Amino acid sequence: MRTNPMPPRAAVASARLHAVPSAPSATPPTAPALARVPPERAEARALIARLREHLARRAGEGEDPAPHLPSSRSRRRAEAHPWTLGLPEVDRFLPAEGLAASGLHDVAPEAYGDFPAACGFALALAVRRLGDSRERRPVLWCRLETEQREYGSCFGHGIAGLGLPRARFLTLSLRQPMALLWTFEEALKSGCLSVVLADVAVQYADLTATRRLSLAGQVGKSSGIAVLTRNYPGSTASVSRWCVAASRSMPLPAAPDSRAPGPPAWAVSLTRIRGGRPGSWLLNWQKDHASSRFTLVPGFSGGALHPGAAEEAGARAPAQPSLRAG
Repeated sequence: MRTNPMPPRAAVASARLHAVPSAPSATPPTAPALARVPPERAEARALIARLREHLARRAGEGEDPAPHLPSSRSRRRAEAHPWTLGLPEVDRFLPAEGLAASGLHDVAPEAYGDFPAACGFALALAVRRLGDSRERRPVLWCRLETEQREYGSCFGHGIAGLGLPRARFLTLSLRQPMALLWTFEEALKSGCLSVVLADVAVQYADLTATRRLSLAGQVGKSSGIAVLTRNYPGSTASVSRWCVAASRSMPLPAAPDSRAPGPPAWAVSLTRIRGGRPGSWLLNWQKDHASSRFTLVPGFSGGALHPGAAEEAGARAPAQPSLRAG
């Protein structure tokens, strides 16, 4: 009987199926590709291990391994160095722990044209916030271009005259109010700034926006000061609300020209504060004042607006009943 020969390809396949397995090789088989560790991942693991060893060594030496992160030690520092104005006549209206160092505060002008005075008082509060020697983070001010065109930009020598080092002061100009609010929130949340000031248009300062800013300040352990473009009677999520008006500054006694302006002066009203009570004062700002830099301004007509200001005024203030602040 005639048989058909097997095709060459089928013969090769049959030979492979019936082939006897060879002896095992001395070299181990190559591991599958999924079991291999990429060199980038191995390098990253080694770097993480070295960082952990470094942090553990710093913690063993008594240093804070992450000083920029919120911790109980930073909270104790904030409690030990409260943020106040440094005047007993004003600080007694504040809470016992002072102003909230991680939160939002509002500074509003009393009338049109008082916006520069509100900016000056906000900067004075920022300087008081930097009074803690442990606070080494800089200050940022987010400016609106509309307010800069109306009232001018920040002057470096004027900032230094208030006592704020120019090397620690940063400015940023933005055109859109919504972009400024986003920048304000992200700057507070970053945690690399001690105080963040911002020109906030009142039509955007609603409860939702200010609540986000307040939470961002708590996350980054930063102080936020919203300088409102005009007086705003509405509600916000800020911890305190200050209303500032321009006041006449007293001439310096040793000035060669009696018409030269003296130290900055403001008519300040604390209209709302959590844990405190409202009050009104006339305040001076003196850069070289050792204790607080804030001083009380004597009243008009020979009297005294604040308790104890008549003694500071000396012979210029005769004995008259004084008005109690608040």
